[in-house]
Amino acid sequence: VMAQIHVHVVEDHDEALHHVHRAIGSKKLPFSGIGLVHFDSHPDLLSPNLQADEFYDKEKLYAYTSIAEWILPAIYAGHVDWVVWVKPPWAQQMDEGTHHLTVGKDVSSGHVRHALFS
Repeated sequence: VMAQIHVHVVEDHDEALHHVHRAIGSKKLPFSGIGLVHFDSHPDLLSPNLQADEFYDKEKLYAYTSIAEWILPAIYAGHVDWVVWVKPPWAQQMDEGTHHLTVGKDVSSGHVRHALFS
């Protein structure tokens, strides 16, 4: 017997965050420890212009998140632990290889900040 896999195809990438939240809420995904394989020509690792505490207000988060900013909120919330970015050869935003991403709240500004280490 094979397990069923739910697949959601979205045009605007930030809509994927809605599906991740719904799957967590319906217990189809765990709250944390999720791995993400991201097929795109861009890494989509920007942060929405919100205070860190506002990341937990889903309606506000959805309103302020764009197609390039949907993965970082899932990491900050503790849902996503690792990301594999499958990119075309011409995408040059990040070097190929293994990188470590640190995400946290900047105490001076209250915003979410991130740093990428190779």
